[in-house]
Amino acid sequence: MNSFRFTGRAFAALLIAAALTGCAGQEKAADEAAAPPPTLDGAGTPGCGLARPTPSPIETAGSTMWPTSASLDDVLGRIGVAGEGRFAEHFAGLEVVPEKGHAIVYRVPSADFDAFVTREAGNECVYLRDAAFGRATLQTLADRVINDSAYWRKQNIQINSTSAGNDGTGVTVGVLPADVARARAELPKRYGTAVPIIIEEQEPITPAW
Repeated sequence: MNSFRFTGRAFAALLIAAALTGCAGQEKAADEAAAPPPTLDGAGTPGCGLARPTPSPIETAGSTMWPTSASLDDVLGRIGVAGEGRFAEHFAGLEVVPEKGHAIVYRVPSADFDAFVTREAGNECVYLRDAAFGRATLQTLADRVINDSAYWRKQNIQINSTSAGNDGTGVTVGVLPADVARARAELPKRYGTAVPIIIEEQEPITPAW
């Protein structure tokens, strides 16, 4: 039979280790409790756990609108500026959900950017949702496609618009209805398939004047 004998010094060391482990567990629990659990909208900032009044709809011209608070607008303005600046590789876009009084930030996961958003959000509710690509990556491709418009006209494909998806999923390209099938076949040959290209029907955009 094996027997174990603890000296006074060893026993004291075990007590200290147990106490430190308990403290670490309490700190982790406190950190996890500071933010609400993830939802379908993503992981929420601490403000999402605060009680807030339900936004009041505004009826205008036969449609229903929900105003966004000035505070949330300010928060999103700061996040947008930083996202398109020093966090450009991670930031994809913003979405406001006015009827619920919160917003969604799409980003390629980044501890630094997430910490920035959480800090800037304060008492406002902002959800962080994963994105496949940052805005800088998508905008580069969108610009490349629109700049190749003359080339595509020679291929009998009219490019009417391009846009980087706010949710970071890919680049949307608008072409004439008759060109959709050809564009879906030909654009990936030139730009590759690493970044999804979503082809949509779109008539030419004419000036309002």
